[in-house]
Amino acid sequence: MKTEHEILEMAFAMFLEKGFSEVSTNELIREAGLTKGGFYYYFKSREDLDQRVVEKYIHPFFAKPVEKMQEVWEGKRQDVPTGELLWNCFFMPQRFVNFQNAIGREVAFRNFYFLLYESMKKFSEVITYSQEFSEKRGEFLYRILERGQKRGEVVKNIDLENYVTMILAMQDGILALKVLDDGIDDEEKYKNIQTQMWRDISAEGIEKYRDGGVTSAVS
Repeated sequence: MKTEHEILEMAFAMFLEKGFSEVSTNELIREAGLTKGGFYYYFKSREDLDQRVVEKYIHPFFAKPVEKMQEVWEGKRQDVPTGELLWNCFFMPQRFVNFQNAIGREVAFRNFYFLLYESMKKFSEVITYSQEFSEKRGEFLYRILERGQKRGEVVKNIDLENYVTMILAMQDGILALKVLDDGIDDEEKYKNIQTQMWRDISAEGIEKYRDGGVTSAVS
């Protein structure tokens, strides 16, 4: 008999392939090699299984980046340049590969994105996860840029709130492109966004940034 972990792994794989709604409970039971009694030994209901898949495999997509951002922010050195902090505390934690490492398996981004979209319609808590994640990453980006202004590394004459909104929209655009082409390297795209934004906001100029900022931070 499969373990509870193995059943959840199997269910997640089936949901990635077909979606929550297109996988019947009988299919899950058959694929797991269980009897109905065996299934209900592990799960109170089909809804219980779905909820546990969401908690185990979808919630980390939102929660793990925020945990990493908080860790980097709290552990930052006073002398760390804003460019380096921007990468380590904002862009790097959001790479899709980090999510795959967190759940311990490779996942096709397109399949995951469609499952995520379905889960937002099916489970109200996923919408909450998404809203909280959007707020948190905006907060961390704002903190980083505000710190940069105080250190004289970021120009003063930019509206930080509007700038944060723009960067988040650009980042979301990369995820949308990745749905169309799962081969897109989101890390490379994030580096490009950071390099471009630093051209716009650096108080010291892009050349000095190249020497001590994102290039050294991600190499």
